[in-house]
Amino acid sequence: MRTLLLLLCTVLPALHALAQKTCGTAQYQAQVRQQFPQSLYRNGIQLPASIAEQADLFSGSPGQTIVIPVVVHLLFNSSVNEITDEKIQSQISILNRDFNLTDLSSLNIPAVFMQVAGRANIRFELAKVDPNGRATTGITRKKSSRLLWGNDDKIKDPSYGGVAPWDAGSYLNIWLGNLVPGLLGYASAPGSPANKDGVVIKTSVFGEAGGSYSKGRTTVHEIGHWLNLQHLWGDGTCGSDQVDDTPPQKTFNQGCPGFPKLNSSCGNGDANGEMFMNFMDFTDDACMVMFTKGQVLRMRSLFYPGEARASILQSKGLGTPWNSGEPFIVDDPSGNDAKVNIKTNPQPVVSSVVLTASNGSLHQVAYSLFSMEGRALRNGILTGETPMLNFADLKPGVYFIKLNGYRKAVRIVKL
Repeated sequence: MRTLLLLLCTVLPALHALAQKTCGTAQYQAQVRQQFPQSLYRNGIQLPASIAEQADLFSGSPGQTIVIPVVVHLLFNSSVNEITDEKIQSQISILNRDFNLTDLSSLNIPAVFMQVAGRANIRFELAKVDPNGRATTGITRKKSSRLLWGNDDKIKDPSYGGVAPWDAGSYLNIWLGNLVPGLLGYASAPGSPANKDGVVIKTSVFGEAGGSYSKGRTTVHEIGHWLNLQHLWGDGTCGSDQVDDTPPQKTFNQGCPGFPKLNSSCGNGDANGEMFMNFMDFTDDACMVMFTKGQVLRMRSLFYPGEARASILQSKGLGTPWNSGEPFIVDDPSGNDAKVNIKTNPQPVVSSVVLTASNGSLHQVAYSLFSMEGRALRNGILTGETPMLNFADLKPGVYFIKLNGYRKAVRIVKL
């Protein structure tokens, strides 16, 4: 109970600032930028705002379908919070319809906005291969003692009962959990640290559900953020979302306004009114029906060579499994070493890491270092009372250290 009260005291004051808003992304991304100022975030800050400036990015292959492997991490406290594979698949279907302008609700787009409605040509699929090359359904499930999750990323951290992300360069990670009241979801920005990259969604609004959030569009909205879209009002009074073909907007809309909803309070109001039916507003699911062409170009530009999501195009997550061996046991290992606590310092790693074990010295213990995909990178023998491994030559990402005689693999995040 004390832990729950501390969680609420930490998260709810921050959520209070969101008033009636349902998306915690703006506040979350600001916190991560402050914590990791060295991170890129170039796509959220420096990406050209003009459609004309962006148009040449895909002039060579404007029709290329971008396919994104998805892994869904479901965390539940009891069987009541469990959802079926079919419901998860329903959300994938919703994403594919909404991002590609094929849902029947797109017929409700007002004629004046239909001319700027965008088809992203992005397809989402549940992963078929995990980072270690093994067959997967693209769904992980974990029972946790934690009752509520906030926008502090504990849901992504196994030490707090969460689930670590799969390789962010190859998968879109989606976490589902019972979020604190007033929070429906949040998303990382392009260029975020690998151990924070992905989207977090309240379980009750994922897939086909009931009430105002019955059509899975909270997930559509948050993945829009993951693909570099901002709220229409730029998270400031009459702010900019860095897209030219979305009309100016003083703040968010909720419910389901009537069309047209005129706005002259920003000094440059659009004659057609606000685009409250855009996925990046806060209206009810039934009223959200479109992205614009400018938003589509902003999303697709992330996959251009050298940009933040380009590596997704080389992902093996939808290929053929190549590893049939026994997987690493990272959480709750069985065997004689089940109660052995192996610590790493620091974590995440910048250049080197020290390994210590609660049952004694690791001196002269053989080790193997593996990539997130399961490739063996190096082997050796740990030496000294506090063995140190050098990570300076490795690229940022997730790695595993397998110690001889221990079933538990040590997970390392390299910045």
